[in-house]
Amino acid sequence: MNIIKSVSVKLALFATIVSFFSCSNDFDLTEGKVDIPVVYGLISDKDTATYIRVERAFSDEETSAFILAKDPALLYYDNIEVSIVHVKTGKSHPLKRVDGNLEGYQRAPGTFADAPNYLYKIKNSEINFVGKDDYRLVIKKNDNTILTEATTTAITPYSVSSVSTPNASAKLAFGYNTDFRIRWSGGVEGVIHDIKLLFHITEVKNNQSVDTTITWNVARNLSRYEHSFKGQAFYEFMNGAFIKETNVERFFNSAELVIITGGQAVKDYISIGQANLGITSSGEIPIYTNLSNGGVGLFSAKTEFIRTDIELAPATLDSLRNGIFTKSLNFK
Repeated sequence: MNIIKSVSVKLALFATIVSFFSCSNDFDLTEGKVDIPVVYGLISDKDTATYIRVERAFSDEETSAFILAKDPALLYYDNIEVSIVHVKTGKSHPLKRVDGNLEGYQRAPGTFADAPNYLYKIKNSEINFVGKDDYRLVIKKNDNTILTEATTTAITPYSVSSVSTPNASAKLAFGYNTDFRIRWSGGVEGVIHDIKLLFHITEVKNNQSVDTTITWNVARNLSRYEHSFKGQAFYEFMNGAFIKETNVERFFNSAELVIITGGQAVKDYISIGQANLGITSSGEIPIYTNLSNGGVGLFSAKTEFIRTDIELAPATLDSLRNGIFTKSLNFK
């Protein structure tokens, strides 16, 4: 997506995982009549609701899988119970089946049926995830037998002071040959991190102004709570982010720092997906799953830190206006 911001609800689905952590695995549909659940979900303290996608793999010797994928009666289960159990207390929280299309989350057209778009939902106010505590996703058939289940650890939320460098009052200072460092702290259950910087810009053309936001994916899939890069990388990014137009004036408004953290299962998912992609590999991408009973998919956790309204240091603003990489962008 073009802008990361605090939204009331975020889909905890495969598409989120792919865009979020820059990785994808293809799951093959089964052969024969074996019923295999396909499940994707992330729990997060930052969301006001958690959504879990539950579908099933299917096949038919006489009908193309591409045709079967368009049939909601085959794509979705009927009469299953989906719940999240707080392992420490044993309390079970049932999820309600909803149509994601009616929740404001349209499923993109593609191979699979896009309407209805069934998801299982619970408001986070009903469950109140506790950092470092374990939560088990349980999916049962109507005869009360377990179809599949998985357990993940909720990630400790970041606090206002979690990011020590740059500190909360610091302006962003990018020196061409100087290391810019980002350091933060968090719970041991958060093991993989993405860093983004968002820049809010006003462009003025023909006396009309348009506010825009550009996103810099600074780093992906980090395993440490720190990252550094040369300040020149900022100017090179800005140079490539805009079309050079002599009749456009640009004004820097503010920046946002976003750190997104995922749990161990997310890290394993990415690591296994990339493990066999080298030049000497067999070309087969292994499938990762942490679902039981032959289930396929991922149930894990995430959290994020967002600091808004960050200014640029005066020297950085001057370099943005007059530097060799960005002078032609007409920043004022």
